[in-house]
Amino acid sequence: MSTSRIFAHRGSHSFHSESSKDSYLAAINDGADGFECDIRLTSDNQIVIWHDPTLERITGNTARISSSTLEELRAIWPIMTLEELLDISIAHKKDIAIETKHPVRFGRRIEKELAKLLKSKRNQIRQSGIEIFLMSFSWWATSFNSKAPYVGTFLVLSKRHLPLARFAAAGLNIEIIRNGYIPQDPARTLVWTVNSAEDIKLCKELGVNVIITNDVPLAKSV
Repeated sequence: MSTSRIFAHRGSHSFHSESSKDSYLAAINDGADGFECDIRLTSDNQIVIWHDPTLERITGNTARISSSTLEELRAIWPIMTLEELLDISIAHKKDIAIETKHPVRFGRRIEKELAKLLKSKRNQIRQSGIEIFLMSFSWWATSFNSKAPYVGTFLVLSKRHLPLARFAAAGLNIEIIRNGYIPQDPARTLVWTVNSAEDIKLCKELGVNVIITNDVPLAKSV
């Protein structure tokens, strides 16, 4: 059996808020091989680490990411920028899977700003040796991402029939694997969100490249 890499889903957030700096630093302490994160664009063109369109689920405040500046958001919550997380990834040599959310107010601008940021840090990325995966449920977003410099890209597949050939890797929901689907190319497959010992063992036996989990210590123990 191959050894799968373990990525912390929005960081290790058992004791810290998801997508926070503390959650990603905790993931390092937990022994994660990499991070998973979701990104959105603020009204002043800043890429921030956040899953939902608003702050409400985590903070109780209904501020919308796309309608707020970074300064306005940080007056409510210490939201991270992608640049900050990239710096942590580079410094600690942790791979990173970055998901762009769609549909969104600014359309493809998020991918364009992401490409600019990666280009500005490409020398650091190469020197650190980390691998960066870009992902989205949007086909056209992932097609655009495939042109980004010095990174691998993958499309989060929710259906079996989507072709893998155009992309560096594929992402699959654990439910698809659990229901008996065998990945076309396990060595180019990332599976989310894998939180039970049984599912972790299944992914390992199949030889999947990356397990994305909320429980890094459990995944490490398995």
